[in-house]
Amino acid sequence: MQDSLMAKCKKYQRHFSELFEIGCKVVDIPEHSPASFLPERESRNFCARCRHEDKNELPVHLRACREAHGQDGSCIYRCPIGLTFIAASISGGGGELVGGLILGPVLTVKPQSAARGFHARGHSRGALRLPIFPARKVKHMAELSEAVARYLSGPEKRRLQTPADNREKILDAVHIAQDIYGGDDASDEDALLQFEKDLRMAVVGGEKETAIDMINEMLAQIYVYSGFDFAAVKARLSELLIILSRATVEAGAGQSDTFRVSEDFISRMEQYSDVDQLAFWISDVVRRFTAQAFDLAQVKHSDVIFKVTNYIKKNSAEKLSLESIAQEFFMSRSYLSSIFKQETGLSITSYVTRVRVEKSKKMLADGKLGLASIAMQCGFKDQSYFTKVFKKEMGISPNRYRARVFSE
Repeated sequence: MQDSLMAKCKKYQRHFSELFEIGCKVVDIPEHSPASFLPERESRNFCARCRHEDKNELPVHLRACREAHGQDGSCIYRCPIGLTFIAASISGGGGELVGGLILGPVLTVKPQSAARGFHARGHSRGALRLPIFPARKVKHMAELSEAVARYLSGPEKRRLQTPADNREKILDAVHIAQDIYGGDDASDEDALLQFEKDLRMAVVGGEKETAIDMINEMLAQIYVYSGFDFAAVKARLSELLIILSRATVEAGAGQSDTFRVSEDFISRMEQYSDVDQLAFWISDVVRRFTAQAFDLAQVKHSDVIFKVTNYIKKNSAEKLSLESIAQEFFMSRSYLSSIFKQETGLSITSYVTRVRVEKSKKMLADGKLGLASIAMQCGFKDQSYFTKVFKKEMGISPNRYRARVFSE
């Protein structure tokens, strides 16, 4: 995030925290570095005191921010121990996801019911003192957070480009299309049908920029093929919306939601009376469908990484490798390595090592087990290797770490 946007986020972080007496996290999502949280008031930060086995809360909230961004609004969700949160996404000037507001946690059921639902030891005492909000209030909070996020993002929130920029690109493409398709063969639609197939492949394949350029070119072709006849243009645009809907569903979006959006756009199209209005409006269509298709891929990545990290933590005593983990989740080694590095900033090997060292620290602090036993239970091949890795990660040997813990 830019410094000015970050300052505004901190301001509304305080407002939400004081108004609802709950936590409010701000997620910063840079383009070329790992996401992180902005500092939060300690007394409101329940997650920092949470003792759930999965201490890495960031993937959960990051995934919710991306879901909210794809839905063009907010997202109500639950964390691994069943507490309720609200995420509202913040977009940059080009429509890209740059951050999010996370409200919560809160309880949405009575403490007695919540206590029975917690499946992580040691959470009931602190979690049951959280505020209880009925579902309708949570929905109001979600809508309010969404409005604030829209304000923070500015008037061009979630646009792939401004309507004026998009219209200019479309008009440029029209002139090119007139040269290419404006001759005697303009009635031949074989090339256009092939173009539609290529567009679907680009969307399904995750080629965002290519798809946007192809959509602009397709729009230009529609105008030229239709002879700029407004009724004909509207008919062809309806076909384009169906193509985009199918491609979006193939990319993994929900079928009912996608086709509902398509039907809504088709009905709204009837309100316009000239080509210029359509050229301006179509940028919103492109933005919505590409957000559904491409931002969903990022959500899927986050979900996969969330499952992979949990798998590593639960199986840290076993022999783990990039190949074995990739096989477990039916992915190629290169694909898993790429998305894991992108989401966490670490390689699979580095993350496995970190998990094992963190687990060994807890065992060393317990004081009951010898180094050989700890090494075995944490997945190190022997005590010597465990000592070597631990010292590299922590800067001191396991024995010195244990002595330091007991001297404090």
